[in-house]
Amino acid sequence: MFKPRGIDKKLHLVGGALSVIIIGVILLTVYLNEKSKKDSLIINVAGLQRMLTQKMSKEIFYIKYKQDIDFRELRGAMDLFENNLNDLMSGNSIKGIYPPQNQKIKSKLQEVKSLWVPFKSELEKIINSIRSIKPDLERLVGQTTLLLDESDSIVKVMVMHNLSGKFIDLSGRQRMLSQRMGLFIERYLRTDNEDDFLQFIKARNLYNQTIESFLADNKVKSIPEVYKTVEKTYKFWKSYENFVKNILKIENSINDSISYIHENNVKLLNTMDEAVWLYTEYSEDKNSIFIKFQYISLIIALIIILFAYIISREIVEHINDFVNRTKVLQTDDLSRLSHRSIRVNEESENELIEASNYISGFVKKVNIAMKHSDDAIRQAESAISELQHLTQNVESVLKDLNIDDSEKTKFDKKVNATEDIAIESAENLIHVRKMLQKLQNNLNEMVKKAHM
Repeated sequence: MFKPRGIDKKLHLVGGALSVIIIGVILLTVYLNEKSKKDSLIINVAGLQRMLTQKMSKEIFYIKYKQDIDFRELRGAMDLFENNLNDLMSGNSIKGIYPPQNQKIKSKLQEVKSLWVPFKSELEKIINSIRSIKPDLERLVGQTTLLLDESDSIVKVMVMHNLSGKFIDLSGRQRMLSQRMGLFIERYLRTDNEDDFLQFIKARNLYNQTIESFLADNKVKSIPEVYKTVEKTYKFWKSYENFVKNILKIENSINDSISYIHENNVKLLNTMDEAVWLYTEYSEDKNSIFIKFQYISLIIALIIILFAYIISREIVEHINDFVNRTKVLQTDDLSRLSHRSIRVNEESENELIEASNYISGFVKKVNIAMKHSDDAIRQAESAISELQHLTQNVESVLKDLNIDDSEKTKFDKKVNATEDIAIESAENLIHVRKMLQKLQNNLNEMVKKAHM
């Protein structure tokens, strides 16, 4: 197992490991918060798509049956749906929308796209058909009125030429039939009611049958003015019939497209709803991973804290050992301390080993200095003793010599000066020793205060 030595290395290891965990959690939290914002945006956009499918269907039905045609709301919904779908499929960095993050979402959006393309085509077809049929619808009432006028002209001309009641009755019925056709075609275009359409077909067939019978009747042909009026009305009738057929053709196309919208709107809605749920699941999976990472980080942090506790206990034990070894500087005689007794165990911290080595070396130097001082004092005392003995011998010799008192006095002064020098040298050595002793006491005091 890796076990660092040195207080600084252990503190750096524990602090670094905790810092990495904390920074990792912070960075991941910031990253996931940003991603969560984007996830919320994307889920909101995808959810908006569901509403747009319903809005487009509502708008197309509303436009179909109202008088004032306005495609702005429908166009806006179509453009927004398509733009959002493209953003979801390809991403949009400006809006903060990223592309699909997994194959499931990508496939589902492609499925939405495959449904949207024909759905949009049918919407476009309805818009174009409604635009094309609108002028015809506005003309329908006028054309029906003209057909009524033409039918009425046949009645008038037949009455004027005194045709039989049968002709008058049939021509009068034509006026009624023209009104019925106008009524039922208008109701059918407004309500898509099948009964209205059948009533229109019935009236149309009867009107066509009657006017064709007029054209084929010999009595009508025998009267040029009547025949000419019937022929003119017949031509207008065929024009009117084609006009109505064209309206019905466009109307049937619109109805077919609306039926397609009605059937596939739910499919598009459900598919888009599935895409929203896939985005939601993806976001929840990311949050789940983040929670797992937090738990793992917490476990690792607890392990590091336990490791830090163990290391701190070792550091405290090593410091206590160091303190116990340095206490001898205060209680024992420095001259009797060995280098090994002050040094801490080799398993201790590097800083404590280095400090104990410095203290041990310092104590060793102090002991050497004190030993040299003691040797110097002993030599000085020995020199003084020899000097005193020599002085006594000299004084004894001087007594035997015939030297006047003045010379003897001078010689005694010189001898005394020499003794003073020797005594002063010895006193200086003693002072040096006292200074060393004071240094030793200060060292012990410093160690004592450091342990308090």
